[in-house]
This record gives sequence, structure tokens and C-alpha cells, in this order.
Amino acid sequence: MVFKPKRFTKNQKSIYYYTKEVMKDNIWYYRDRLNIARGPCDITTLRKCWISGLIDENTLMWGHGLDEWLPAKNIKTLINQIRTIEVQLSTFVKRELVIKPNINQIRELNNYKRNCWIDFINNLY
Repeated sequence: MVFKPKRFTKNQKSIYYYTKEVMKDNIWYYRDRLNIARGPCDITTLRKCWISGLIDENTLMWGHGLDEWLPAKNIKTLINQIRTIEVQLSTFVKRELVIKPNINQIRELNNYKRNCWIDFINNLY
């Protein structure tokens, strides 16, 4: 089976680019993990929130032109505008160089504390 890329008509391309341009200039609000509305935010702020892990594709978003809050993955072209190459790279670097080493350090500390308590309890009896 040969994969053939989908061809878009001129009208479909113009609708896509128009949507992308309108979405870029839109003001956005998002609901955080405590369901508190945050905003107004522009695309740049949303990118910073993505890098820091405050939002993801399941975060509820609202912007001008939307009737109700929707997950970011259901808003056409929004995820593509937020997750640029720079954002993906920054997210990867932060996860690999900051978050994982910190988690491993916390795990090692917890194992040490657990072993100390086990030794303490064993010495009591």
C-alpha cells in the first residue's frame, strides 16, 4: 500500500491559513487543574505554560468565537501553534535535565529514610 498525501483545494488552504491567523491573534483563557479560569493569555504565554506543564492537550480552553470551554486538542490549529519545535525542545530538555534528576534524587532520599526507619524498628526488637 502506497501512502499518498492528501491534496487540499485552494479554498481549503485559504480557510486553514485564515483560521491559523485568527487563532494566533486571539486572546485565550484556560482552566487550571483546580478548574480556576486563568487568562487572558496570548499564544506566547500559552507556550510558556505548556513548557512549564501548566497546560496540555486536555486543558479546557476558551477564546473569542467559542461558545463554550473546549479541550485544547479539539480547537483547530491551536495545539500546532502552541507546540512549535522550540516548545517541544524546551519541554524535552526540562523533562530530561531538570524533572527526572529531581525525581530520582527524591526517590533515593525516600529509600534512605525508609531503610533508616526499618533499621530503627529492627533494633527495637
